[in-house]
Amino acid sequence: MRPAQSTQTVAKKILEFIKQHDHFLLSAHINSDGDAIASMIAMRLLLLRLNKHSIMVLQDQKIDPKFDYLKDFDLIHSYDESRDFGALLPSGRIEAAIILDVPGYGRLGEVRKLLPAKDAVVKIDHHPVEDVMGVIDWADEQASSTTAMIYEILEVGGIEPDVELAKALFTGIVYDTGRFSFSNTRARDFYIAGKTVTAGMEPAEITKRIFFENSFTALKTIGKGLSSLERYLDGQVIVIYLNQNDLQSNDQSEIEELANYTVAVRGGKVGLFIREIKPKFHKISLRSKSHVDVNQVAKAFNGGGHTRAAGCRIEGTKKQVIEMLVKEIARQLK
Repeated sequence: MRPAQSTQTVAKKILEFIKQHDHFLLSAHINSDGDAIASMIAMRLLLLRLNKHSIMVLQDQKIDPKFDYLKDFDLIHSYDESRDFGALLPSGRIEAAIILDVPGYGRLGEVRKLLPAKDAVVKIDHHPVEDVMGVIDWADEQASSTTAMIYEILEVGGIEPDVELAKALFTGIVYDTGRFSFSNTRARDFYIAGKTVTAGMEPAEITKRIFFENSFTALKTIGKGLSSLERYLDGQVIVIYLNQNDLQSNDQSEIEELANYTVAVRGGKVGLFIREIKPKFHKISLRSKSHVDVNQVAKAFNGGGHTRAAGCRIEGTKKQVIEMLVKEIARQLK
């Protein structure tokens, strides 16, 4: 299946943009996940194929080691306001930027201070647009992942992925589609995955690393989360809650799977995975398997995401946070 003409057109424009510059900043959203990290690395590997230079910088001070099998993972820098990142490029400055998996400036964090002028910035993302950030602002909400969108640039350029680029492409797609099980999965994703297998990527190796290698403490925490299950609105809303004492500092990314368990309960329509990251301050992951648009729920609390998966942060006690969220969900269920 070929991509839509509009997709080919914008992919060609981005390829032309890349050819016009030599030294790039690459970045992705705060608390970078599999698609964010993989799309950034995939773009770096594409730039290398085109003899371009790049520097990868994230707001995150700790980058999820789960993805350290990806080539050049060790070259990802954490933002430091005292550091001159441009000096790491041969030109001594950042000439252009490609921002990946970021809907707006708020999700980019302090890295936004490194951005060059808007006419030297491209944004590639599959979330609803919050800010137009560049001269090309490619936002495709129908795409499963930002990584899948990068493949379209490869294809219009006639560039076949090698095994390392294939690993990055597959990682982002398999992560954001939940092993091709989420409603955002498209036929195009299977086509791209097939191309990565042809390039020598081993699907079992990557899915094992992402989904089936957890620390002992993380699995214990997941058990605590499952034992905390609660139901609201006659069972339509399922909640998993972990307080600060339940959490280990090193298992935050490994327990995100709990968000998907919230919509694994028969009869449930909306799931909430709530974790207390500091006293009376909570991070919420929302999931939906019905008509409820959890992106709208998250937006009510200055968060965002997708129709079926979104997130936000809320201050308050456990009781206050759950009451606020359930009240907003009840409005969406009407």
